[in-house]
Amino acid sequence: MLSAKVRVSPISKMAAILIIGVGAFVLLAAIVTGELASYIAGTAFIALGVILYLILIRFTKKLAKDIGRIEQDQTAGS
Repeated sequence: MLSAKVRVSPISKMAAILIIGVGAFVLLAAIVTGELASYIAGTAFIALGVILYLILIRFTKKLAKDIGRIEQDQTAGS
């Protein structure tokens, strides 16, 4: 029985973290300057980064489950 381990691409994970970092920087700038547009942009960037990160994790778990089920079906059919 083969067991394939599925992992999130480090580049994709780092991109999500960088998007969150940019959002935090913009939000910090909004706090300093008091501009409403910067508050909205910073919050949107942080939300986008978190959503991207969660999608990556969810997709990876689903893919690992599908691969495991396919492997189980192949070994049961042999």
